[in-house]
Amino acid sequence: MVELNVLPWLVPLGPLLAFAIISLTTLGIKAFQPNFALPNNSIKATSHHYGGHHPDYGGMDVPYQPDWFRVFAIVVGMSGAVMALFIGWDLVFSALNEFGAGHFGEVGEIYANSIAWMATGSSVTDALRIGVFVDPLNAVMLFMVPLAVLAIFIYSIGYMAHDPRQAKFFALISLFAGAMLTLVVADNLLMLFVGWEVMGFCSYSLIGFWYEKKSAYNAAIKAFTVTRVADVVMLLGIAYLYYITSQIVGADGSLLFPGGTLNFRDILYDPAVLQAIGNTPAIIFGGMGISAAGLIGIFLIIGTIG
Repeated sequence: MVELNVLPWLVPLGPLLAFAIISLTTLGIKAFQPNFALPNNSIKATSHHYGGHHPDYGGMDVPYQPDWFRVFAIVVGMSGAVMALFIGWDLVFSALNEFGAGHFGEVGEIYANSIAWMATGSSVTDALRIGVFVDPLNAVMLFMVPLAVLAIFIYSIGYMAHDPRQAKFFALISLFAGAMLTLVVADNLLMLFVGWEVMGFCSYSLIGFWYEKKSAYNAAIKAFTVTRVADVVMLLGIAYLYYITSQIVGADGSLLFPGGTLNFRDILYDPAVLQAIGNTPAIIFGGMGISAAGLIGIFLIIGTIG
């Protein structure tokens, strides 16, 4: 049995594997069957293969993909989503059983695991670490997010039923789901930012999925521009927070984090670091821009018609 402290690593694994399997299978089939999904094996979007008519393609020639491959992509994508749901809920209910519902709202980590990723000093303890952790806040998200992911996958089966690029769509939403779950279980701001960046790429790709339509193309460019500006703002905020935490002095006069910290266990549970975050509005405004919150969200919703 997998140790519970290691289990959070496996939460995003299912969707990420689904993305890899669908993508690599597509590339493999193209390599061994040159006529598969290429222009010289195209059919009209008005063909019976795509329900007789697909308005988003306007009758143009589209690559033909056999039904078995589209079913394969659905099964693989759904399997990844179900795997994430089972593992995420296993963590949530294990935490409830271990700590009891009455203590579940208390501040503190429940499960955590990390690895050294990059050396920042002369000793092992100075290494920049990346990892996963579960606390009461993201335990709630581990209940909600995998369920939402599964609901999106189920809806997408019917929504994309007659689309000639259905397999590509399931690959993209699998990658999006994996990145979102990585963000949920990340134990530091750097890993969270990586997950958010991948989500931003997937959002751009999905908004402009029907890139043949001028409106979808323009909407994708608008979303990409806004979120990339927000990325820069948030990254500057993270860099500043990393610097300012290295200057925080403890009660005994020594530096609390000589090498700086981006770890949520330090950030969330230390009052001095929380005060430093309050002086880092770039993280807040960057997060608003990336997640399309506030007035930025209204701007993107108006433009996102793809």
